[in-house]
Amino acid sequence: ALQVYEKRRRRRESHNAVERRRRDNINDRIQELFTLLPETMIDQNAKPNKGMILKKSVEYIRQLQHMLQNQNSRLHELESGIPSSMAAAAAAAAAAGQPHQSQASGGLAAMLAGAAGINAPRSQHHHHHQQGGDGGMTGNGL
Repeated sequence: ALQVYEKRRRRRESHNAVERRRRDNINDRIQELFTLLPETMIDQNAKPNKGMILKKSVEYIRQLQHMLQNQNSRLHELESGIPSSMAAAAAAAAAAGQPHQSQASGGLAAMLAGAAGINAPRSQHHHHHQQGGDGGMTGNGL
């Protein structure tokens, strides 16, 4: 009878340890998500809880996906407006981190680098100037 009791106790302890590791892993991943959220998305007056962290993380991922989709659309618009040889040269220059001779493709290389997330996002504190209908591309040879 003692052996049966001992076996059950060991099985229960083992199960508890596995369950604790699973919970710790989930909690660690939720904490990691919290550290990735921008401060602007966090309610400073409320103590963050798991549900809020998960909800805000999903919201943030959707925002990032939307921004990426917009950048890709803009990139496609710009690429379709220049000869393909120039776009290929600009893409190669951007991938190599080299400036290209043409001003137009150099601008595209910079935009490609930005779309790839190489450039840090602009601070919210800068004043944004109104641009013309060409998206600020005047004088770039486009």
